[in-house]
Amino acid sequence: MELTSGSEIDDVIGELWEDGGERALADVTDVDFDELLVFPQGATAERVNEAAGGELLNGEYYLSSTQLFRLQNGGAAVLAAMISSEVFEHEIQNATFGPGVRIVAPAGRR
Repeated sequence: MELTSGSEIDDVIGELWEDGGERALADVTDVDFDELLVFPQGATAERVNEAAGGELLNGEYYLSSTQLFRLQNGGAAVLAAMISSEVFEHEIQNATFGPGVRIVAPAGRR
């Protein structure tokens, strides 16, 4: 599994950030998944690699200024994407979500 830019997800987030609304993450990606794990900048590589079931990161920490979305299906990774982190509230970092997860924004860049 390699890290990707997550641009298709970022594009939708940008639209929602500006205009508001909501979208199911399953409608934004072209992969089937049953679990989403979200890791913030500074997450330990050990935690990320353990969740990934193999070496996704080297070094000690996830040092990107983005959040890491890891989508999996049946316990196997199907996508590891770096997502712009400035639009996410802190409480979703280090979280796990099911396949019904939605991206919701009230508009006005919030």
